[in-house]
Amino acid sequence: MRQGGSARRTRDSCAAALANTLCSLLLGLLLVAAVVLFVLWLGLRPHRPRFNIASFSVAGGLDPDSSPAGASSLAFNVTDRNPNRHIGIYYGAMHASVHFYDALVASGPALATGWYQPNKTTTSITGLLDVLGPATTDASWPSFSAAVRTARVPLRLQLTTAIRFRVNNAFHSGRQRMHVSCDLLVGADGNLLPESIGGACDRYL
Repeated sequence: MRQGGSARRTRDSCAAALANTLCSLLLGLLLVAAVVLFVLWLGLRPHRPRFNIASFSVAGGLDPDSSPAGASSLAFNVTDRNPNRHIGIYYGAMHASVHFYDALVASGPALATGWYQPNKTTTSITGLLDVLGPATTDASWPSFSAAVRTARVPLRLQLTTAIRFRVNNAFHSGRQRMHVSCDLLVGADGNLLPESIGGACDRYL
């Protein structure tokens, strides 16, 4: 009887050791797989494009006594950098608007059609918009006129589009709405002040 019990204990001990070994191997494989997936995620994780204001001007300048609405146009140039190493970006049509605080100054299409931006490239986004306001009868006019007199008019250029990422020609992300907001200062001559040239724009997905 003692020999049978000893044999059973030996078999149980061997089974437990085998189970422990298999569990250790399985946990090791899971750990390696997790590390590999984390490294792949770091390498293929899409980074949002970076936008900087390159130029901005209001034709004819700004007059503190006369509204630019309907009489002027404004031009802008924003650089768009795709920082991703292996990821391209598809863009939809892009809409632009310019605001003086909450007052609309200009609005219209920046790019009427979509385009594709390869990895590690920079694209210039240019637009020409008709100035719509503010009018001298608007509530925002006194503040706008005062800002023109100081030759420091704070404006905000907003770009809206939809983007999706292309990873190594094999995977496409879902379409995401993207908003770009560029704060800038314009002088009375309508040109971008030096301190705003190259300024980074905020972007939201």
